Amino acid sequence: MAVNLYTFRIQRNTPREDGTLETRWQEFRVEAEPTSTVLTALEEIKGHQDGSLTFRQSCRSAICGSCAMKINGRTRLACKTHVADAVKNGIVEIAPQANQPVLKDLAVDIRPFFQRVHKIKPYLQEGDETDTNVGKSAYEQVNHVTQCIMCGCCYSDCTMAEVSPDFLGPAALAKAFRFVSDPREGAKSERLKDLSDPSGMWSCARCAMCVEMCPKDVAPMEAIVKLRTRGVDRDYHDGAGQRHALAFHTDIQKTGHLNEFTLLMRTVGFWGTLAEMGSALHLIKKGKAPSPFPHKAAGHDELKRMYEIIENNPLDVETKADERPPE
Repeated sequence: MAVNLYTFRIQRNTPREDGTLETRWQEFRVEAEPTSTVLTALEEIKGHQDGSLTFRQSCRSAICGSCAMKINGRTRLACKTHVADAVKNGIVEIAPQANQPVLKDLAVDIRPFFQRVHKIKPYLQEGDETDTNVGKSAYEQVNHVTQCIMCGCCYSDCTMAEVSPDFLGPAALAKAFRFVSDPREGAKSERLKDLSDPSGMWSCARCAMCVEMCPKDVAPMEAIVKLRTRGVDRDYHDGAGQRHALAFHTDIQKTGHLNEFTLLMRTVGFWGTLAEMGSALHLIKKGKAPSPFPHKAAGHDELKRMYEIIENNPLDVETKADERPPE
């Protein structure tokens, strides 16, 4: 296979004595085959051009998750990403993961990420909800999320983690679903109640970046949706996220239209609505205030029948995954 010359534009981060970082970009020219991995190219740079270049790597087989980094704007595993798939206009741009403190060059401090994982108590607990009847369906639930290698790709590209430092993040929540869905777990309700906090499962904006970026097809957002469903089934409706979702459900079922006029009040309550009066007055001034009396949508009777059919014949919407060997 032909060998091509590629430009690698790498973000260099050097710690200063005052704890800040000196950030600059440095370019390297590397000869590589299109099917070579980005990690191989980085090793070539470190071994023959600049030995001070710092990055993490270990297994080279997309199992350990150590080499996760930003490659042309998206977080990926360097050992799994081919140069030809990453290059844009002849350049491969590489930076450290986002939403995590940078230690040096492409190496980030992974402690905050794992602290979030530890918050969900990543182990089975004894309790009254333990079920000893573990069937194949239950195994499929657990197996779906145990493919996670804790690489941090999902957290790095998570739009909510970028604006909400307290958010548990998709990896931790997917790990939480692994235990909530396990029949052997004895404290399922307690877990769901804890996860209903503002920084938990309802903070997810469902941008689907975690699904797109996950190198092991774990689909963390799908697990988060299932956590929410189980939480609502147990009547954990105290948070703004839960109330917001229920408001949508009630309005669509009732009229087929969302009642935006009362949505804020039903989501954040009186005081939360009062805090937004400035925005409300601005909308009224611009003639964009929603009507307090939404009309029924066309075909609402058919929609109502669909709701009744689903409620009388609930669908099995649990997360499933075929058993498969590690990639």
